[in-house]
Amino acid sequence: MKIIVLAGGEGKRMWPIKTNKCLIPFLGKPLLYHNLKKIKNAINGGEFIIISSSTSKDGVEKIASEIGLNHKVVVQQQPKGMADAILSVQSGLEGEVLVVNAEDILDGLIYGQVAKSTSDVAFAGKKVDKYFPGGYLKVDGERVTGIVEKPGEGNEPSDLVKLVVDFFKDGEKLVEYLEKASSEQDDVYEKALDLMISDEVDVKFTEYDGVWIPLKYPWQILDILGALLADIEQQIYSSANVSEKAIISGKVVIEEGARVFEGAVIKGPSYIGKNVIVGNNTMIRESDLEEGCVTGFNSDITRSYIGANSWFHTNYIGDSVIEGDFGMGSGAVLANLRLDDHTIRVGDEKVDSGRHKLGLIAGKGSRVGVNASTMPGARIGSNSLVGPGVVLYGDVKENKKVLVKQELEITDHSPALTSYDQFRDKLK
Repeated sequence: MKIIVLAGGEGKRMWPIKTNKCLIPFLGKPLLYHNLKKIKNAINGGEFIIISSSTSKDGVEKIASEIGLNHKVVVQQQPKGMADAILSVQSGLEGEVLVVNAEDILDGLIYGQVAKSTSDVAFAGKKVDKYFPGGYLKVDGERVTGIVEKPGEGNEPSDLVKLVVDFFKDGEKLVEYLEKASSEQDDVYEKALDLMISDEVDVKFTEYDGVWIPLKYPWQILDILGALLADIEQQIYSSANVSEKAIISGKVVIEEGARVFEGAVIKGPSYIGKNVIVGNNTMIRESDLEEGCVTGFNSDITRSYIGANSWFHTNYIGDSVIEGDFGMGSGAVLANLRLDDHTIRVGDEKVDSGRHKLGLIAGKGSRVGVNASTMPGARIGSNSLVGPGVVLYGDVKENKKVLVKQELEITDHSPALTSYDQFRDKLK
């Protein structure tokens, strides 16, 4: 079997996060690493064909080699959709083919279940209770009778969303239909599948009722983090230095070289990466601090993803996504909750995150100055700076500086009390 892993997407909706989605590290390893391990465990044997962009090719190659996959990496020159990605393989797709997304979080068993199908083509479908902007299955029993891509809320042909776990008994026939299909939209792949169905190819589906977390928006990093943290086991590496006066509760991983100082509290599930410093009286709850992060005295980091080499001191960080190399001045706060408790909408487009708690989303290299505050759902582009005392409600693009204009009034001052003795007498 050929397992085609689609890892070449552009991720336009992920701004301000610029790291390729499949290379975002979770618990010390890229997301692609976690997913390839699952697929490998679910499918015995087979060749992995990983479709990558040119910029992420080296990272993808390193991950696949580390896992020990029988694989090759194919570069998709431009992000022109799933059909173009598969056609970029060019040759070697005879026999059974399984097509999967690199970033979706799924229970590993579904890959094996779909791959064992006896039909010519098989999909995985998941029932949803609210509209999802993706492909929907039209079904008759177990048979798929059609696919409707992004039908719009209220126009869904069923409550079954099509996941990208697609089995084809004959890979060459898949290529034939992909070359035959055409569309002005980014849905040539779905059009090809519809052609198969209309030609009465035997197409079935497997209903999936497990965890499904697609990665389309940056706040979904928090959902993926929650799912991965749920599976960790307690582990404190021998080279980690944890004070006897620190409190570690629940499932917590503390990696090599990490230091946890007196009075710190870490509540699991949490991940503390290599060489991370957790300062005195700092509280960390249900969070991931990647390699090299430093939290100074008295910070609170809650349900947040913190990328490598970020640093904090006397801060509150709630439900935030920090890409990495991020710094905060003392007293700065990343607010995460609207006082009216509405779900948090992001950007000028007011995209509903569906989350009642969402803090800052920050690109790599950004900074927040002392006593600044960012409001729920604000975004800061890479290498931008929010200056001291700023209250940030909206977005800041890359390489920008936001400062408060402050007008000072300076006048003469005549103190009422001129000495400590007079002050003491006043108190009597």
